Amino acid sequence: MLLRLNDPAFYAIGILLAGAMIFAPIVLAYRQQADGMQNIIESGIDAGFDRLQSLVAGPGIVTSVAANANGGQSVVVLAENRLGDPVIVSSAGAFIPLTRRELEVVQGHSLQVEFHVSAAPGSEAGQVNLGLFQRGIGQNGWQLVDIPADGQPISVTLTPPQCEAEYFFIGLWPATLGEPGAIQLDRIRIEMLEPIECGGQ
Repeated sequence: MLLRLNDPAFYAIGILLAGAMIFAPIVLAYRQQADGMQNIIESGIDAGFDRLQSLVAGPGIVTSVAANANGGQSVVVLAENRLGDPVIVSSAGAFIPLTRRELEVVQGHSLQVEFHVSAAPGSEAGQVNLGLFQRGIGQNGWQLVDIPADGQPISVTLTPPQCEAEYFFIGLWPATLGEPGAIQLDRIRIEMLEPIECGGQ
């Protein structure tokens, strides 16, 4: 039997259908967000070429794209100014900013960060500055490390001082100026470690 427009059941079904149309996308989006956060917790953050090609370059740093030995592409980072040079505005060098979702997941933890970096073709780069930056850290967050000759990634533990930060940059700055010190960046990988006690929120 067909429902008439004045049947109470018709309106009840209509309300239910409308509610389903409204809430189904919300529930789906929530599940996708939860899955994305869980994936960051379990698998970490893996920034390969697709993400690194949009690396942000601060004052004193120049980036370009070049072919690598594996037939793929890498990002080349070259320093035009020395780290801490007073003639340029302080920056985080060449860096990837974390997304809001990534930031929400990893803040409040120490981080294990792997930099897959080597000397660029024709370069004799031997060292690179690595760092993590939040509000209030500035250029005091740098660590000078040697670039492994065997192609192994550089692994450093970084401890953000704030559990709730507006931004979170992970960057690098070659230790030698110009082409002789250019480095090739293939990947940055970030994994969460133990929770930390945070100061100055």
